[in-house]
Amino acid sequence: MELRQLQIFVTAAQTLNFTKAALKLGYTQSNITSQIRQLEDELNVRLFERFGKSLRLTNEGKQFCKHAISILDQCTRAKEELSPQTGVLHIGAAETLCVNRLPKLLTKYRSKYPLIEIRVQTESCQQLFNLLRDNAIDVALALTDQIHQPDMQVTTLYDEAMAVVVSPQHPLAAKQALRPEDLANQSLILTTEGCGYRPIVLNALAIHQVQPATIMELSSVGAIIQCTACGLGVAVLPKIAVTDELKRKKLIELPWQGPAFAIKTQLIYHKEKWLSPAIRVFLELCQSLKV
Repeated sequence: MELRQLQIFVTAAQTLNFTKAALKLGYTQSNITSQIRQLEDELNVRLFERFGKSLRLTNEGKQFCKHAISILDQCTRAKEELSPQTGVLHIGAAETLCVNRLPKLLTKYRSKYPLIEIRVQTESCQQLFNLLRDNAIDVALALTDQIHQPDMQVTTLYDEAMAVVVSPQHPLAAKQALRPEDLANQSLILTTEGCGYRPIVLNALAIHQVQPATIMELSSVGAIIQCTACGLGVAVLPKIAVTDELKRKKLIELPWQGPAFAIKTQLIYHKEKWLSPAIRVFLELCQSLKV
């Protein structure tokens, strides 16, 4: 049994797709399949099983995956303790934070740890929790309200102002006060399910028994901004995401008179995660910048 085989197995277990695992690791799919089969022969168990087109772990595979992750984590610890100035920092973050908060953090972090390889991926809030539990990322930055996940360590970094925005040509653009009921006959442009602040926005309307005329869902905040600027509807977004558009009068912020949107930038990591020197420095840096 080789560490390379364990890495292949864990990646395949996390993606549940041999093709995606191959792309992620830089191997061919046939190599992934071959290594998994060799591992299964050595262990004398089936680690994966297929149901139609879906691939999933067997019970034995799930059990072995815990051990494989632990072994790889121990190897990483050993390397990083001997050479704390090198390694990889895996960060998961909401798209808005990747654009508007993370660059400042990473600039300061890079000045302290110039040799650390930084990998950032944008995901929905719910997916960030899954990645943390799978040990696929080290830390996460999410935009949401209070987080009730007993296995997670959560720190609030920023209270984020939210903005209800429309195109200057939108019928609501001249409103002196926008109430929830004003959105009853409007098209609402939202992020897709899994976004941390989507349910908060919908709940604010539900409290007043308001149902928008239509809902347009987009996975990209940038796309939401562009569609809103084109007059396709009303959007509720973190103000940091639309600062430039508001300054250039591409969007208009409406004076919202409904329930407050208690959105925060949250720093999250798993309570059982071993914190390497590189991770600890990042956490400390985030703490020093919080407001």
